[in-house]
Amino acid sequence: MKEYSEEDLIRHLREGHEQAFKVIFDTYYRPLTLFALKYTGGDVEEAKEIVQEFFVRFWSKRQDVTIRFSLKTYLYAGVRNACLNVLASSKVAQRKLRDYTVPEVSSDNALELMLVAEQEDLLMQAIDRLPEKCRQIFSLSRMEKLSNQAIADRLQLSVKTVEAQISIALKRLREILISLFLMIVSWG
Repeated sequence: MKEYSEEDLIRHLREGHEQAFKVIFDTYYRPLTLFALKYTGGDVEEAKEIVQEFFVRFWSKRQDVTIRFSLKTYLYAGVRNACLNVLASSKVAQRKLRDYTVPEVSSDNALELMLVAEQEDLLMQAIDRLPEKCRQIFSLSRMEKLSNQAIADRLQLSVKTVEAQISIALKRLREILISLFLMIVSWG
């Protein structure tokens, strides 16, 4: 493989040379993924996804890339910002799921009723997509308002298993709802 200076890599990248992008990707993907793990709490798949999405954006905006210090600094700062964005949206989504209640509406407003029904439908679609045991535990927790201990006793599981399944459910629901929301927004 031909050796590039950092300036050459950046210039070739801006000109759209895929080989320059490949060199950058091959050099930095693994260390950036390990770096992202610190922000994802050790979730390897989420770290990989964040870094891959960062590289997709990096390639698509290659002509506008402004590197003030070094390529390495730029990439690490970009991945850090991407991780922080994911964490922020994750916290908001989890808070919304945790605090979700059916909004009160007046029965004479058909538009409000329709919007509430659509929100309920989206939430139920997302819950239906969960694995069976995860869905069952989540439903007992959020819909029947059972404590983790009560769920564990009923299903003959450990409390830790119940807590883990609820965490998995919240994470998957967040991902499903965000993807459904983005799909809806893209149609509009």
